[in-house]
Amino acid sequence: MTGMRMFWTRRFGAALVLPAALLCGCATGSPPATGPTETRAMEQRFIVRYQDDSAPGKAQDRVADAVSQVGRQAGVLDADSSPQVTWLRRLAVGADVVSITPALDASGAQRLLEALNADPDVVYAEPDSVMTIGPGPRRPALEPTGD
Repeated sequence: MTGMRMFWTRRFGAALVLPAALLCGCATGSPPATGPTETRAMEQRFIVRYQDDSAPGKAQDRVADAVSQVGRQAGVLDADSSPQVTWLRRLAVGADVVSITPALDASGAQRLLEALNADPDVVYAEPDSVMTIGPGPRRPALEPTGD
């Protein structure tokens, strides 16, 4: 029995250790630096999830107009369509990605997000930012037990 266990351990041990080591390396990597390019993209593109029974939720061609209307009511967008809202795509989760051109400043982006999240037709609105695998929460080091 022991000989058979050694055979399988040798045969598949490396196949299990290598992926585990790679995954640990990904999970312990340093978080990416947030540079001006990423910050600028976060102020330009937004993810908005509308209620399924709302007009923008049913028809994606109404999303840009709905975001523009909320932006004008919040005082972030002008009535002359500057900056302009463009619908980019619908995500698999049912949310829509929109782009604002030219990009808003940080306070304008925050005010737009607050106005969108206050809209009863909106489930959530957030900046479209880069998501990466980063380190998990820090755990305290194990104390020696004295054994």
